Amino acid sequence: MSRPRMLGILLCYNDGDLVEDAITYLLGQNHHVAVWDHGSTDETAEIISRFAGHLLETRHIPRSFDFYQLYPLMSAHILSTYGGAYDWVSWPDQDEFLEGPSRSKSYCEWVEDVCSSDFDWVQFNNLNYWFTSADDPRILSAVQRIRHYSAFLDCAPRIRAWKTTAMNVRIFNHNEPNGVRYPDFFNLRHYPMRSETQMLNRIYRDRAGIRRGDSNYHYENLKLRVGQLAIAPDKLHFDDGVSELNLEAFFDWRSIYGYAPLAEARP
Repeated sequence: MSRPRMLGILLCYNDGDLVEDAITYLLGQNHHVAVWDHGSTDETAEIISRFAGHLLETRHIPRSFDFYQLYPLMSAHILSTYGGAYDWVSWPDQDEFLEGPSRSKSYCEWVEDVCSSDFDWVQFNNLNYWFTSADDPRILSAVQRIRHYSAFLDCAPRIRAWKTTAMNVRIFNHNEPNGVRYPDFFNLRHYPMRSETQMLNRIYRDRAGIRRGDSNYHYENLKLRVGQLAIAPDKLHFDDGVSELNLEAFFDWRSIYGYAPLAEARP
C-alpha cells in the first residue's frame, strides 16, 4: 500500500506563541496543512504568512464570524475541495499536538496503520499541559518549555482525526465521524495555558466574547477561580519528551474548569 495522503487543518486565533510549533509539527508529520486565522490581533497572522510557501492554503476569517460556525464552514470546504485528494484528515485545535497511542513510532506512522486497517477514525486522550513555576522562561517554544501535564478524562470527546471517507460536518470537533472507531485511543497534548500573561489574556480578552447560545461557562468558571490557576509542578506529571505518557488523572481539572450548568456540553 502506498503512503496515505494526509491533510492537516488548523483554525487559529491569538496563539502567536504556539502557532509556529503547531504548523511545524503537522508539516513534520507529512501533512499538507491548511490554516485559517479567525481575526487574530497578535502576531499569529504574521507567523502564518511566513509559512505561506509551505502551506496548502491560508485564509483570514473576520472575527465577527461566529466561532461555532467555523467548524461546519471548514468541514464543507474540506469535503468540496480536498475530499478526493487526501486519505486522512488531522484536525487538532490550534493548541493541540497529536500523537499515537505510544511513542514507539511517530504520529504519521500510526496514521499509516489506521489507514491500512478497516477502522475509520481515532479518538484521543486529552492530556492538559499547564505552565508552572518549574518552566524556564528563557525557552521561547511553549512545547519545549511546558513539560508538566495530567490527563483530563472528564471532558468532551477529543475526536481529531479520521479517514476522508468518514468525513462529516464537524460540530465543535467533538462529534463522531462516520464509520468505526479505531480500538486504541491516541494521545493529544493540549497547551491551553502557557504563561500567566497568556492565561489572563485568554480568559479576559481572547475567549471572553465567545458564546454558545447565551453561555460561556468554561471561561466564566475560570474567571471565578483565577486564584487557583497557578498549579504547582508536583501536582502534575513530567514529560521528558521520550518516555511514554502517563494517563493517570493525577490532577482534578474540574477543580478549575468547573462544570457546565444543567445539560450543556462539557469543554
